[in-house]
Amino acid sequence: MRAFAKPLSLAGSALILAQMADMASASDAAARLTVTEQRNALVECKGDLGRRGWPRLQATYVETPWGGQTVMRLLPHGSVSVEDAAWINACADERLGRGGPAGAAPAQAFRGACPAHAPVIYGGAIYCFRN
Repeated sequence: MRAFAKPLSLAGSALILAQMADMASASDAAARLTVTEQRNALVECKGDLGRRGWPRLQATYVETPWGGQTVMRLLPHGSVSVEDAAWINACADERLGRGGPAGAAPAQAFRGACPAHAPVIYGGAIYCFRN
């Protein structure tokens, strides 16, 4: 009987440790954000800023002890400047609970006499082309 007590107690201890590790990874998994959630936050912040066009996104895998997290970032491209991209990323982090406030939105880039909502012919004599 004593010959089985020590192996059984070791097996029980290992089982308890495995359950604790599984619970820790489950709580980490609940705190992780899906790529879809991150993309939606980036696109919403880009829309709030009034920048049109397809977003150029970058995904980076950040390894942690119990798995990993993919972090999405918006890159400058087309109508999105470097300052716009930094603000959009900060805004998305704020919406996802990863960072502090995004701060004031950057100013609209100068487009000459054409406002952001201008059609191709604006004011009867000015041609406004969008990128």
